[in-house]
Order: sequence, then C-alpha cells, then structure tokens
Amino acid sequence: MPPPLAELMAIARLDEATLVADQRGTRRDALYGLLRREQAIFAAGQRSPSEVSRILDLAQAAYGDVVGALVGRNDRLLDTARDGDWSLRDVLRHAIAVELRYAAQIEYSATRAESEPIEIPIARLPCDRLSPPEPAFAASRTGGVLEQLRLLGEARVGSDIRLAKLPDSVLTRPSMWGNRPLDVRMRIHQIAVHLTETTIQIDRIVLSGGELRAIIRRICITRGMHERWSPAHGRTALDESYAALSR
Repeated sequence: MPPPLAELMAIARLDEATLVADQRGTRRDALYGLLRREQAIFAAGQRSPSEVSRILDLAQAAYGDVVGALVGRNDRLLDTARDGDWSLRDVLRHAIAVELRYAAQIEYSATRAESEPIEIPIARLPCDRLSPPEPAFAASRTGGVLEQLRLLGEARVGSDIRLAKLPDSVLTRPSMWGNRPLDVRMRIHQIAVHLTETTIQIDRIVLSGGELRAIIRRICITRGMHERWSPAHGRTALDESYAALSR
C-alpha cells in the first residue's frame, strides 16, 4: 500500500488555510521532505529486470494516484457525488471489478494452451465489470473511502500475485481487450491505463485542488513506483514519519 491510509487521511484533512498559516512551513516542508525520501528509495533501488514486473510498477503508481486523489475525502461523497449516471462508489466498484477481471484475462492469455480460444471463457471471469465478487468485496457496497481504497489495493495485490511470475517470453502472445486484439504486453499495460482513467473520472467528481493535495498525490504515485520491490524497512521508516506528521 502507499503511505498508511489512516495517517494520510489525517494529513489530507489539514486544510490549505492551516498549511498557509504555518509561517515556518513545518508541515509543508515535511511533506516535501517525505516526497524526497520516497524518490530516493526509488532512485537508489534495484528494479526487477523483468519487463512484466516493471509494467506492474506502473500499475501500482497509477493506483497510488487514485489513493492520493481520494484519501481524506468525506465518505458522503461516495453516494452523493456523481459523474453523469456514475456515483463515486460506482466508479470505485468498477475499478475493483476491472482490476480482478484484467488479472484473470491476462493470466489466461499468458498460460492458455494453443488449442484453447484466444478469448477467455466467460465462466473463468471472477465477476462482471460493474460488481466486484462477494463476499470478498461485499464491503465495497457500504464501506467508506478508506475501505474502498483498501479493497482496490487488495485487488492490485491479487493481480501482482497472479502476474508477476509470468516470464517476459509470454508478452507477445495474443490476447483480447473486449473485441480488440492486443498482445499480453499491452494487456498488462492496460491495468495502469484503466486506473488512470479512474483517477480522471474521480477528478471530475470531487475536483482536485490545492498544494497539499498535489503533494500527497505525488507522494502516493512515487510510493507506487517502488513499493513492489523496495526494502520493507525503508518503507516502515517513512510510514512512521507520516504517522508523526498526522498527529
């Protein structure tokens, strides 16, 4: 996960007036300092030589942007704020369902026998595109913002478990995205692209704004760029700093 969600929520709920009124810039400077530390972990780390794993890093960074856009928002927005026919909750439930479906589709394309059809059989999909499976994701129907982000994070972890082990040799195998033929490489890239689409729709619904939110989003994106492979002790030290700043 990106920085601990509860502590990050507390930081995000510091309004801009509070940030500006802090004449010493303590909180503002501390946040930028944490961003520098996140970047340093990424820059100094040994990334996987696997192309599959590097593509999944992009997906985790895109998930981080979803977190940064939403953490600290009022839970009431989930069912009252809308983009046309879509409530914010609908958008997030769709994101969870698509994450699960993409993982199943990609794994099938990468491992199917040559005698099997290119398109995944419907029976092997975990859910439809609008409703995550229950009971595992039942809380997406009623849970607050942090619960939605946690569940989307669980779906992302599930994708990593299924896909990170795939060898790069499968990337050129044929796959399908709806009715569109793509290879496995582009299907894995679509995970990050869909999460980016999700964030753009979220921005239309909740309206992003202010320096504080912008810093938090960049922090969460940067965490996603390294958290799949960076040492746990480095992330733990950062998480303790987020917790201290939230008090």
